[in-house]
Amino acid sequence: MLREMFPPERTYLLPALHYLQEEFGHLPDWALQTVAWHLRVPPSEVYGAATSYSELRIDAPGRHLVRVCNGLSCWHNGGRSILELLSGQLGVQPGETGTNSRVTLEETPCGFLCPMAPVVEVDGRWRGRVAAADIPRLVKELT
Repeated sequence: MLREMFPPERTYLLPALHYLQEEFGHLPDWALQTVAWHLRVPPSEVYGAATSYSELRIDAPGRHLVRVCNGLSCWHNGGRSILELLSGQLGVQPGETGTNSRVTLEETPCGFLCPMAPVVEVDGRWRGRVAAADIPRLVKELT
């Protein structure tokens, strides 16, 4: 009876997850459980939403977050080699956090900056037309 009076509030699921991501930098397990409880949505549905969007993350990132766009435009214009160079210079594989939680390297499906391809996001700031020659300077900024 009570469940029928107060149906799930799925409308607020993504805004709640985005808010928590902004506050904590990631979505801790306890936060996902709290969202499920408050919105009366099954925890599995909350977890599914949290893992379906590339801008949301379950694991805490390193102090620096580097994301390389792997969209068609970026990949065609050298994004793959940029990712490989960054991975080699930072000593971390995509999807992993480097030593001492210093840097997390990720791929993102699209940076929505196709005319500026290839693009790399460093700590929330997008950089366009990144070339191999830019990588040493970019890595130096992260150390």
